[in-house]
Amino acid sequence: MRGEALFDALSKADVYDLGQAYWPAMPVHPFDPPFQFFLYRYHEYVRKSFDEMGIEPGFSDAISLVVTSMHSGTHFDAPIHMSQDNKVMGIDVTPYQRDTGFTHLPEPLHSMEKVPPLVLRGVLLDIPAYKGVDLLPERYAITAADLEGAAARQGVTIGAGDCVLVRTGYGRFFETDRDTYLNKWAGLADDAAHWIVARKPRLVGIDNLSLGVPAPFASHRIILVEAGIYVMKSLTLEALAAAGRHVSTVVVLPLKIKGGEASLVRPIAIA
Repeated sequence: MRGEALFDALSKADVYDLGQAYWPAMPVHPFDPPFQFFLYRYHEYVRKSFDEMGIEPGFSDAISLVVTSMHSGTHFDAPIHMSQDNKVMGIDVTPYQRDTGFTHLPEPLHSMEKVPPLVLRGVLLDIPAYKGVDLLPERYAITAADLEGAAARQGVTIGAGDCVLVRTGYGRFFETDRDTYLNKWAGLADDAAHWIVARKPRLVGIDNLSLGVPAPFASHRIILVEAGIYVMKSLTLEALAAAGRHVSTVVVLPLKIKGGEASLVRPIAIA
């Protein structure tokens, strides 16, 4: 009965897709390799081969190939993705790096195969709505006061273990305006990053390519490297914000990549 009751509740809820699409020439960080997608096998050629080999005449398949970094589009970062003076959470990570990934990491550090499926209370902080605009100004640095004000306006609080979702409005440009998305985004000021860390969430997500403004890596250092809090980037939060769903259940299922520091991901919010 418990399973049936859960299914009944979920069937009545709305599901919001927080992930962006992936395609060749999509916007990626300028330091990163491009996302590449190839159709490796075509139906007509496979059918010809299958016919010649006597394998299920008339049958065929298509198979694609992806070449990418794990930081293309919507993705999930573990703390070992970045470091300060080669240290993550005070631990020197250089002895644990291999060409095939990280290995034998000491606790609390871990690679992607040890990240569990995450089902978290999600709290959306809609900063443009708090500021009375549809989109934050170019390169706007979100302050701790902005986060505090948005939370108060929405009547929400952030608890330990939550997923904090920060909307800047720039997610809308991911597919339509590459230059704006890559170069003009709004993000977290350092005091905003510290404000988030003080509330001890398990995961922080944002709808831009890089957390921080004006220094793109400062927020990474504060949230990811020093506090060990997971990060998601390049989300789409427009539908969730438009529906006024400031509290939801966020589900994130990263790939179990052994030795990996990150994963492509398609998160959802249920509300």
